[in-house]
Parts: sequence; C-alpha cells; structure tokens
Amino acid sequence: MNIKINQDICLHPITLRFSGEQEKAFFDDYFLKSIGQVRFSCLLGIFLYSMFGILDYLLIPDVKEKIWLIRFAVACPFMILFFFYTWSSYFKKWMQPSIVVLVVVIGSGIIAMTIIAYPPGSYYYYAGLLLVLMWSYTFVAARFIYATLAGWILVALYEVVAIGINRTPTFVLISNSFFFISANIIGMLACYLMELYKRRDFCQRHLLDLERAKSDRLVQELHSELELASEIQQGLLPSASIEWHHVELMCYSKPTLEIGGDFYSYHLFDEDSFALAVGDVSGHGIPAALLMATTLSLFNSTFSRKVDPCERLAELDRELVPYTETRHQNCAFCYLELDERSLYIANAGGIPPYIRRMNGHSQMLNVGGFPLGHGLGAEFGYKGEQVTLAKGDMVVLVTDGAVEARNSEELMFGFDRLERVIAQGPNGTAQAMLDHVVDEVTGFIDVNQPQDDFTIVVIRIKA
Repeated sequence: MNIKINQDICLHPITLRFSGEQEKAFFDDYFLKSIGQVRFSCLLGIFLYSMFGILDYLLIPDVKEKIWLIRFAVACPFMILFFFYTWSSYFKKWMQPSIVVLVVVIGSGIIAMTIIAYPPGSYYYYAGLLLVLMWSYTFVAARFIYATLAGWILVALYEVVAIGINRTPTFVLISNSFFFISANIIGMLACYLMELYKRRDFCQRHLLDLERAKSDRLVQELHSELELASEIQQGLLPSASIEWHHVELMCYSKPTLEIGGDFYSYHLFDEDSFALAVGDVSGHGIPAALLMATTLSLFNSTFSRKVDPCERLAELDRELVPYTETRHQNCAFCYLELDERSLYIANAGGIPPYIRRMNGHSQMLNVGGFPLGHGLGAEFGYKGEQVTLAKGDMVVLVTDGAVEARNSEELMFGFDRLERVIAQGPNGTAQAMLDHVVDEVTGFIDVNQPQDDFTIVVIRIKA
C-alpha cells in the first residue's frame, strides 16, 4: 500500500519513489541540495580515514605498513578520485550507485585490514565498519534503498571473511554480528525517516510553489481587472478641465488604491449657471468605488433639473439609504450663477469650500450638514450659504484625503495648513492653483503612501 502524501502524490513504501513525474523533479532537487554535502562528506572521510593511521601504529605496529598500503594507496585515493568525479557530467545520473561503490570500497578496506592484522588487534577493527555504516546512512546523502544495499553488502562481506578467513572465535563473531546488524537496522530506520522527511518537504514546497504561482496569477488578474475598473471609474467622471466664457474649472482626483470613493461632477445649465458636486465615500477600494458609482449615477440622473442645493442633497440622502448600510458619504454641492456673481452652496458632511479672493484673502465657508446615506439630512434638512464672487476669485473644494494626509512623522496636513496653502497660491489660473495645492499636499506626505482618496476642484471667475 502506497504512502499517501496528498490527494495527488503517493510514495512506494519501500523504495520511497514518487508515482508519476514527481520522481524526476525530486531527483533534480535532491541532487542540487545534496551535492555539496556529498563533497564535504568525501573530504571528512579522507581526513578521518587517514587519522586512523595513528591507531594502526599503536595497535598493530608489526603490520602497519601493509595496513597503510590499504589505507593510503587504495581507500584514500579512491575517495579523492570520487571527490573530483562529483564534478563530472555523469555523476548526476549515477550518483546513488556511485555512492554504493564508494561505501563498499571503504568498508572493504577495513575488512581487508582485519585479515592482515593479527588477533586481538584484528578484533577491534570491526568498529571502523560501524563508523562507515553511520557515514553511509546519515551523512553521504545516499538514498534509503542504496544505503541499505551498501550496508548489507558490508555485513555479508564481514561475515564471509570473519568465518572463512579470519576464523574469528564464535563468541566474538556473535557479538560483532549483533552490533553490525543492530547498527544496520538503526541506520536503515534513520535513513528511511530522513528521506521520507525530505520527500514530504519537497512535496510541500512544490505545493507552495503551485499555490504561489496560482496566487500570483490571481493577483495579476485582479490587478488587470482593477486597472480596467479604474479606467471605467475614471470614465464615469467628466473632463478634468473645462473653460466656459466666464469661468475656469480644473479637477484632480487620485484614489489611494486603483479605485476609490472620491468623485466630482458638474452640469452646465446655460452660459451663466452651472452645478458642481464634490464628494467622497468612507473607506477605500471596491466597496467605496461601487457606492461612489451609485451616488454619481443618482446625481447625474437629476443634474438637468435645477433644484435648490439643499433640496437636492436631502433627496439624494433619502435615495442612498438602501445602499449605504455602515458607510457614509460626504458631498459639497453648489450652484454658481455667473450673471449674479453668486455661489450658493450646501454641504453634506464634506470639507466646506474655501473662497480665495483676488487680494489673497482665504476663507473657509461655515456650512455643514449630515453625511448622505442615513436619512438624517432628508429628515432634518440642510442649510445652505450664499456668497458673492468677483473677477479673479477662486473656489477650492477638497475631500478629506487632503486635510487628513499624514507624513512619515504622523503629522496631519490639517485645515490651517490647507488654508495657508490656498492663501499663498498663485492668482493666474485655476490650473496653477490646482497644481500648487497638489504639490503642497504630495510634498508634505513625501514617500508615504496616501492613506485616503484625494480630490481637489478649483473654480476661477474669469470675467
């Protein structure tokens, strides 16, 4: 019965091979992650195998030259050759069989030493095989099935030599065999669990990569859809700049995300009068954008009727109640009668308009009211204000994104700063004033991402 990693991936319970194409992908990944370990284990093996030459000198000095011949003329050179072989283009394909050969050669060298060494020194050299088994199962990056093959080959070779050549005493043979077989079983279990863990880890990383790719694709699709939504939303807004015979009108609107809840709209009744609305919906993103589109469509559907601004806001407040729920909307709505140089304005919770006179004097109109969408304005009504404008005067309307803009020190732009900026702005054109205010706000927040949508509309009386 296969080991089930997930719904689509299974492992053979003995060989630990993946079903399907996952095995090749795992092999490539395993090779890249273990090649450095293989090379380091070779260098460590060369060092330790050489250091045991000291033990030869102490335990069996009479035959140390023959032992050293095996150690330094066969085993160590073989490991050195294997080390350089790991850079060969063939090594990846034959990596695991090559490791089996390496382990068997090194272990056989120790078994050969037990033949040359005389008792009791020869009895001690079996311990070197335990080190080789430990090295093979846990350090040289041999897979379970290959490490097991190498381990049992060494056990079999030891038994043949111990019984047939060395004539090892029975009690010593039994003792050593117990140690070898136990070490082999423990090594097999350790190697099995290590490889199982590596394969599970590979599957998890593979699944994470798939999910990440899926997420990236969804993010890209969402980004594309938001870009399209942004284009559609911008298409709902009228032209950002327009000039009539008596007035200039310049608009700027920037959402903090791809889409937002700020809006502006205007309607020309005749050459001497027009209506203007500037507002914002609480929050950001898609919900705010949908509610903004609803508000804008309700505005535009009734713009052609010249209704008192207070009555229009009350009517709009009533109509938005089913759509608003926990959100609210702010809106400043005004009529401009150019033949009378008169501005009549009502405000539903928005930032009151600023009047910038030709002489540089700046004033925020004291006009407010309930936000739209909760029915309070429809129930209690709105109060408007009327002001007279002269040639060169400007009307500046902003949403709260300008006033509440924060810099990296968490300082807010604020009403006072906004009033000073407007007062110090240029007289020449509405566009110049608009650029001045935008530059001041964006310069204030510096590298900070704006925390709210940001809209500015400037009206300038030309004649």
